[in-house]
Amino acid sequence: MRLVAWTVVFVVACQVVSETALAAESSNEVPFKLHRGYAIVVRGCAGDLKNLNFLVDTGAVPSVLDRRIAQALHLTGTAERLSVFTKRIDSEFVFVPTLQVGPVHADAFRVAVRDLSFTREALGTRVDVMIGFDFLGQSPFTIDYESKKIVFGSIDPSLTAIPYEPHPGYALIEMKVQERSLHLLVDTGASDLVLFARAASDCKNAIENAGTRTWSNMGGEFLVQKVHLTDAYLGSTPWRAQDTFVLPDGGSPPAGLDGLLGVASLKARRVAFDPEHSRIAWD
Repeated sequence: MRLVAWTVVFVVACQVVSETALAAESSNEVPFKLHRGYAIVVRGCAGDLKNLNFLVDTGAVPSVLDRRIAQALHLTGTAERLSVFTKRIDSEFVFVPTLQVGPVHADAFRVAVRDLSFTREALGTRVDVMIGFDFLGQSPFTIDYESKKIVFGSIDPSLTAIPYEPHPGYALIEMKVQERSLHLLVDTGASDLVLFARAASDCKNAIENAGTRTWSNMGGEFLVQKVHLTDAYLGSTPWRAQDTFVLPDGGSPPAGLDGLLGVASLKARRVAFDPEHSRIAWD
């Protein structure tokens, strides 16, 4: 069973209402553990709780706090509706007094509260917080898969780079499939390229069916279609033959969003995000 960690897209625009900053006195390198070959887990703090497991998930819009942690911090908030692409779910929103990962911290940071216990079976580890691009996207950072560390600061200019379109809490890149332009959410919490069914139907001549798979997210388990995609490019880089998945229609993804690019599917040694110039880069 595959974890779809890009679980949360708020059904109205996500607002970044707190200030995220780099603490100059802290190291700019944060070690991580890689689970299932794609899921990045670092240690962080929420309020006065330390050494929590943070899943680095730029597909989580907004960031998500496990219900256990919200209760331990005595946080209460407001009830709102979320879309997890496959369905809509009820959720609570709270303000965490502080969140910190390495040199990056935020005060009075707004997050969704959900039961994240499903991640233990899917990833083999406990997840206390899913930190999204709303938290991480305030400064440049590089995920180094070889040394298993995240480096905060200017990115290496020698990396292959393509622009992304910034949105509140997430980033979109363009993939060309034949003559069709697809806009994909860049997702560190997913391992594959995923297309929504409506987008896949528009480029069906480039798709070959290859069976089904069972995945899970906060909305539960569901079936996805496995396909092979041809004649596809990220910038000038051809998309090499590998599995792609088609997600059934449901929920309410943001308008103009055609799918998700799981960063691990790039099979890169390093992947970097540069919010200052709105680009993603890799080697």
